[in-house]
Amino acid sequence: MKTSFIELARRRQLVDAAIETIAEVGLTKASNAAIAAHARVSPGLINYHFGSRQGLIDQMRATIQQRVDEAMQPVEVDDSYVSALEGMLRRFATYCLDNLPAMLVLTQFTRHDQAGGVSEDAERVKGLTELHSFIIEGQDCGQFRPTDARLVASVLMNAMTDLPREIRERGDVDRAVFERDWPSLFVDGIAMTVRGTDHDAT
Repeated sequence: MKTSFIELARRRQLVDAAIETIAEVGLTKASNAAIAAHARVSPGLINYHFGSRQGLIDQMRATIQQRVDEAMQPVEVDDSYVSALEGMLRRFATYCLDNLPAMLVLTQFTRHDQAGGVSEDAERVKGLTELHSFIIEGQDCGQFRPTDARLVASVLMNAMTDLPREIRERGDVDRAVFERDWPSLFVDGIAMTVRGTDHDAT
């Protein structure tokens, strides 16, 4: 049976309430009652729409990841691996700035998995694999330095995981710090030629 528009809207309301609740009180304290109170609905609706609290949590995590993936898609085709990397990191920073509660929740999941001894989740493994392949391709084209591609991919992935917390701890900081300076740290570190007149040799 096809899910009705009203049911889809209710499910989204509960997912968004779960994101906001976990961002505020943490994963372990985000009970059905707390999430339902945030959404101003009966706790029973969580079980009705998702089967259980865990069902809602799983859907919330998948929804956040889907939204991130959509936001990371380039508007135009990049003309080089260097510009592609810079654009990807800039889009990620922008999404974190505009959707900080959701990204803090995603970070909580990553750290919760690691603390519990859970192996890397599928999305993280997929991201590492894609970054690794991308860096190797850039190296083969002579645009990235011939450094260890797996190490670079791992450093980038860890930096992206930590960025939401850095944004939260820095507070009211100029967006350019994260949308311009943060990507440049990695792009200038791996690019074969340093970009920008401030770095050009005289």
